[in-house]
Amino acid sequence: MVRTASLVAPPRPWRAAGVFAVPALEAVGFDRSSELLLIISGEGRGVIDCSTGEKIARKHGPLEPDTFAGPLQAMGIGPLEGQQIATAGKKGGGLMRTTHDGWALEIVTLEWPRAEILLVPPRTSLFACQEDEHARFSRIESHPELHTCGFSFSGRSLAIAAGDDLTIYCRD
Repeated sequence: MVRTASLVAPPRPWRAAGVFAVPALEAVGFDRSSELLLIISGEGRGVIDCSTGEKIARKHGPLEPDTFAGPLQAMGIGPLEGQQIATAGKKGGGLMRTTHDGWALEIVTLEWPRAEILLVPPRTSLFACQEDEHARFSRIESHPELHTCGFSFSGRSLAIAAGDDLTIYCRD
């Protein structure tokens, strides 16, 4: 079923907030108390408000030694200045894969290295369906260089970092 499923936008209530080209994308991390996303790349750091897709802050240039607060942690900029943000990306880490109201992300690799990202609605499971019914999911991304994907802490935003692209979806 995954092989034959078309790539589609996430179903309602999800909507696209933006697709951003981020050269040398390394990692991303959500703020715990907002929909702000810290982006780390070889060209600097940025902050995006995932609820609007607006770029809030940008700091160009090579990463300073104080950028990293520890393994898989980075110091925020702009409205996240002074905060340590847990990150996920090329070097590991992870974002939340489920929301408090039941949305889930599944990553399936059928033909390595391409990863298929599946969004599974609440009260369903990709793997636990009856013999006479089909699994319910939306195949929202397919990429050979997936760095990370996951939800914000509130579950209202979804970020997919793959290659040099960052795709963000949100809901009210």
